[in-house]
Amino acid sequence: MSDIQSQNVDGEKRVADVDKKRILVIDDDLPLRGMLAAALRQAGFQVLLAGDGDEGQRALTLHRPNVILLDLAMPGVNGWDFLQRLKETGYLGTIPIIVLSAHLHVEPQAILQLGVSAILPKPFNLPDLIDLIEHLSP
Repeated sequence: MSDIQSQNVDGEKRVADVDKKRILVIDDDLPLRGMLAAALRQAGFQVLLAGDGDEGQRALTLHRPNVILLDLAMPGVNGWDFLQRLKETGYLGTIPIIVLSAHLHVEPQAILQLGVSAILPKPFNLPDLIDLIEHLSP
């Protein structure tokens, strides 16, 4: 990724990954991560993947994503722990976070008050997710 521009198959210049919006997907569901990665890349995003909040924290520090997609229920460092760490480090509120969750055991308003930008229940509509990312990312 050191090249600023690269050639596509037709020999035309295209915008390098450096200029693409970076989306960090933090979810323990491997098939879902793969599907999201493929769909988001096809939509023109650079995608970073993490299997839990710990990996997500490292990716956040290294790559400074434009938007984070976060599952709450994961083994190990879950989404709640990740949000708490963001709050402690001052990142919370600086990067849009979209919570993707199948089972919300708390009121959505309580999650939004934590500094989360949006909540999308699983299963979700992919075009809606992409629209939401575009809306939230700088």
